[in-house]
Amino acid sequence: MGLQSEVLCRLAARGSLFRVLFLSMIVMGLLIGAVFPFFMVALGLPSGMVFRPSFFGACVLAGLLVGEINYLLARFVLAIPLKNLAGMAERVASGDLKDGGDLFCSREL
Repeated sequence: MGLQSEVLCRLAARGSLFRVLFLSMIVMGLLIGAVFPFFMVALGLPSGMVFRPSFFGACVLAGLLVGEINYLLARFVLAIPLKNLAGMAERVASGDLKDGGDLFCSREL
């Protein structure tokens, strides 16, 4: 098993995988928000306007919000199937091998 897989397995075992995902997305959003004004200057906006505290703060806040929204979206998309998968694994471990349905949605769809 590779180092990355081992680290992810340890984080998941401790229950902190989503916490690491949250912090990673927040940090990435803050970095993008902090770098964005420099790109605006490179695209021709006047630096006096771009580097005002209000504009720079708005960019950082927007990056923070994007990081939070990405985390919530990832959690929504991943958490339910992972809980279902964990439930299936517990049933199999306890000896229940009958088919309990599809992992992601019901078969009636």
